[in-house]
Amino acid sequence: MRRFSLVIAGLALILVLGALMGVALGPVKLDIHQVLSAILSGEDRMAHVVVWDLRLPRVAAALVVGACLGLAGCLLQSSTRNPLGDPQLFGLGGGAAVVQALAIAGLLGMGTWALLSLSVAASLVGAGAIALFASRQGISPARLALIGVSISALAAAAATGILAEARIFSSQSLYFIGGSFVNRGWQDLLPAVPFLGVGLLLALPVVGNLNVLGLGDRVAANLGAEPRRTRTIAIVSSGILGGAAVAVAGLVGFVGLLVPHLARLLVGHDFRRVFLVSIPLGAAFTLYADQAARLIFMPSEIPVGLVTAIVGAPLMIYVARRVL
Repeated sequence: MRRFSLVIAGLALILVLGALMGVALGPVKLDIHQVLSAILSGEDRMAHVVVWDLRLPRVAAALVVGACLGLAGCLLQSSTRNPLGDPQLFGLGGGAAVVQALAIAGLLGMGTWALLSLSVAASLVGAGAIALFASRQGISPARLALIGVSISALAAAAATGILAEARIFSSQSLYFIGGSFVNRGWQDLLPAVPFLGVGLLLALPVVGNLNVLGLGDRVAANLGAEPRRTRTIAIVSSGILGGAAVAVAGLVGFVGLLVPHLARLLVGHDFRRVFLVSIPLGAAFTLYADQAARLIFMPSEIPVGLVTAIVGAPLMIYVARRVL
């Protein structure tokens, strides 16, 4: 218990430091006094605009998206008993990617709330397919991963085809494919927060059941876990979280795949603790990746998905050697 408390406290400190760095650093550098003044009083008009209108919503968006992806990956890996469970790899964000590509191409004229809701609904189509296959007796985690990869590849091809047909070769499409928080404001973030809440609340009742699902469906059923219902709820929750993340930031890879493994290394295999740690850990990983994407080549930026891939791939190889 003490180790778990220390991990949570450490992650909280890391998040606070990352948030302060996110609002203070950039082409216009602000000291801590200017940051606090901008947040609390707004006396410095320039600092107030930079912090409240530009940097703080971006920091908040990175935190929300990271929490969504970390939690979605945690739920997928546990419910499917597949260490490669990831919302991108399993195609849960594929439907949302197609919807966002249609929006970038100018083929969907709707507001932010409606577009995000449609993205989540499209993501749930992929979640439903995965849940349907996962409920079948005898399907192996490897076959389930192959089905997810196929769905993801099909959706990625459709999204790329839409952008190519519309002759969208701008930085907007690049940032969508690679994932980015460029120009993300409160109007982009706030509609996603309820979906994070819904995904979290939907998953909470089955956290205890997911803890015994790893023992096998027969044992889990004997313990009253209702494997099919538990698995379906967890995958649907992952679909909601993954769809919301894609709608806000585009395709950000490796977060959902890596974070649950790091959480297990930190707090062990008790799913209740892994579940809780994956939320701030995913948020912290995405936040710092975005800071790197924003600051390394300042004033230019690179997609945040490029940073998560560069950092995540070696870490995933290390984790795989430890746990797979």
